[in-house]
Formats: sequence, structure tokens, C-alpha cells
Amino acid sequence: MPEIAEALAAHPAVPGAFVGWTTAEAQAMAVAGLRRADGTAPVDDDDLWHIGSLTKSMTATLAARMVEAGLIGWDTTAGEAFGDRYPDMRDAWQDVTLEAFLRHASGMGANLGLLATLLQGQGPREDYVSRVLSEAPEAERGGYLYSNAGYVVAGAMLEAAGGASWEDLVAREVFDPLGLSSAGFGPPAGDQPMGHRAALIGGLRPVPPGPRADNIPALGPAGRVHLSGGDMLRYLRVHLVREADYLSADSWERLHRAEGPGDYAMGWIDLDGVLRHSGSNTLWFAQMRLHEAEGVAVFVAVNAALLDRVRAPVEAAAEAALADALRAAGGVD
Repeated sequence: MPEIAEALAAHPAVPGAFVGWTTAEAQAMAVAGLRRADGTAPVDDDDLWHIGSLTKSMTATLAARMVEAGLIGWDTTAGEAFGDRYPDMRDAWQDVTLEAFLRHASGMGANLGLLATLLQGQGPREDYVSRVLSEAPEAERGGYLYSNAGYVVAGAMLEAAGGASWEDLVAREVFDPLGLSSAGFGPPAGDQPMGHRAALIGGLRPVPPGPRADNIPALGPAGRVHLSGGDMLRYLRVHLVREADYLSADSWERLHRAEGPGDYAMGWIDLDGVLRHSGSNTLWFAQMRLHEAEGVAVFVAVNAALLDRVRAPVEAAAEAALADALRAAGGVD
């Protein structure tokens, strides 16, 4: 595993890297590279990684917990969840279900427009939801249109049902029971890796923690979680083994079942029988894979996100990690 991480961090577009795998009984992980491209501090085993849209799986997992607790239903509609909270909500959204938002099947656009996002700024999630619910659908319901905005609406539905912020709910129902003690929101702060963007004269420029270092806070349910690589492997193992003490078999099946033209489950894409998802806030890039047939889950993260340059080496590292896990288990690579 160290060789895989070192090869990934040696790529000129990658300052630092985490690579790891887990099975039901074992795991392996390694880090390499630097916390920031212009520094000398190496990445540490316990460092935090921003996972971007991998957060969507956590929002869907939170939804499953709340459904099992009787607080909301998969078929609860936006109109039922919000009542008269959003008087400008278009009729087109009234009967869209929680599950449709979580499957990117609502027809909602990908994001707020640029001007609306600038107006939103660091404002409350409620303002964001009000804006997107006042806009017309951009696709036919029941189809597939990847939508960060739809996940924000789903998160707001959970907030309405749970009587608390999405941040508090996901901490209570996902982070705490699964022992994800390092998990938090926004860019990692303190002595931690920094995300990077392209520098004007070439190379990479670290972006210190602050408003410009992450998505706007309203987008939390769609992609603002950070955590250690070890904790992410712990989270993936629970999904891999479908932990019965955490969720029912029916809930696990629903979360992992891909439907519709996008082959999208809830926070997972089914690609040739492998559940996977990538995430980026434009400064970090991460990928998770659930190889259920082989009994292996893989997580790879880097603290830069020039996608035309980092996607291929991250994919290669994920494949190498799977092969390493199969060798360790005595399987065939």
C-alpha cells in the first residue's frame, strides 16, 4: 500500500494522497506527499480529507435512519415536509418525494445559477431551498439529472422532520453511532492538509481554510464533510457488510439499489456492478468504491482537484488498492 500512495503523490498534480481498503475482517491504508504544495510538512496517517459529494451517501444513510425511526418516509413529499414554509414553491415540487431527490430523479437543476449562488453566499440553508423551490424543473421527473440542489432540498426535508440542522442530525445518526470521531464540516482547519487550485503561473496554490476553501454552507447535505481516511474506511465497512445493528436489510437494499437511466442508487453510482462515487469541491478529489462481490471497499483522496489531471491517477490507485486487498485475502488479482 505505501507504494500505491507514493506513486499517486508523485504525480505533479497531487500534493498529498490517502489510499486504503477494507474488508469485513481487515484493512490497509497508506499516505504520502505533502499537506501543502509549497511546504515541507508530510501528510499524516490521521489527517483529514474533504470528501465532497461522497457526503451524499451519508445524507442518504441519515435518511434511512430517520425512515426507520418513523420520522419521515421515502415517499414523503416536499409539500408534506415543508407545509407552508416556502410560499413561493412551484407546484411542480409539491409532490416530489424524498427518495426522488436522493436518486437525482426530481428534475431539479444541478445547482443554483451563478448570480443566485453569489447572493446566497454564507446565508442559511433555508434561503437556498427557497430559491431552488421557486425555480422550474430542468428535466422530466423520473429521469436523471445530477443535482446538488436536490440533495440540499432532501437535507432540508430531513431537518424539518428531525427538528434539527442537517449537521446535527448527521452527526447524531451517522458519525456518532459509527465512531467517526474525526468527521466534521467544511475545510479541515489547523495543522491539516489544504486543498489546492491551479496557480496563475503553473503548479498548485494551497487555499487556507475560509469561505473560499469550500462550497457554501447551504450545500452541506450535498458535499461538505471532511474526515480521516481511517474513519472513511470505517464508514465504508458498515456499508460493505450491511451492518444489521445499524440498518435493516430492506434499508441497505434500498440505499444500494440503482434505478433509472442514471444507474444511480442513493449516494452511489452502479458502474458494471461496482457501487462507486467521486467527490470534489474543486480543491480536493476523493473516490469511494464498494466491490460487494469481492467483499472489498476502497477509498482514495488527494488534496487537489484539477480533474483532467487527477482523475486518472486516482482511478489507477483505486484499482491498485483493490488488487492489493485481493492479494491479501488470497484471491486473484
